[in-house]
Amino acid sequence: MMAGEGLPVRTATRVLGTSESGYFTWRNRTPSARSLRHAWLTDLITSIHTASRGTFGYRRVHEELLLRHGVSVSHGTVELLMRRAGLQGRSGVPGRLWVTDAVSLPTRQGDVLCVVVLEAHSRRLMGWSTGPAPAAGVAADALSRAVLRDAPPADAGQESERAPLVTLVFTDRAHAGGLAPPTGLVADRADHAVVAAFWSRVYNELVGHREWHSRPELTGALSDYFEGIRA
Repeated sequence: MMAGEGLPVRTATRVLGTSESGYFTWRNRTPSARSLRHAWLTDLITSIHTASRGTFGYRRVHEELLLRHGVSVSHGTVELLMRRAGLQGRSGVPGRLWVTDAVSLPTRQGDVLCVVVLEAHSRRLMGWSTGPAPAAGVAADALSRAVLRDAPPADAGQESERAPLVTLVFTDRAHAGGLAPPTGLVADRADHAVVAAFWSRVYNELVGHREWHSRPELTGALSDYFEGIRA
């Protein structure tokens, strides 16, 4: 408002055709609960967008709000607040980033090690593998599946023969488990957010619904589930 830019209130309100009393009433008004929530959401959305290196659009920000922060809000509200804040996703990211993570899932028979490979920007499941041990073997199998899945078809044209560069990073959990080779990179905050959202989905939709009696039982369920979301 012009009064906020150094003009006298009387002059500003006369130019705008409003009253001085109306201006002071507006300035001293207590923010509504909706305004306060939108301000809080905008700060959180901005933090998520920054952590994604500016790549997340409103759909992936919405997913992050729900799965990682437990915040229930409509897609429309997220889109509106991002637009007001001047935030937008990037559909074309040079190269590709694969994130590798490993978790131990319990059964009565013992733990099942599960290693997944995710494409960081699209969050697609590129490859996965399960097994009791050793960790390196399970990881190698998951990476092999990811490479096979990403290979161009045999009849691909000349432009498709060379896929964009893939950078492979490992989460702290995978790195601590000895899954990272000497040239591996350790995932940053955005990459950890990707795998956290993925595992939250797995637990909510499959693993957390029941007690698993044996390794084969859980391994089979994981196989069906992963093939389903990769289809």
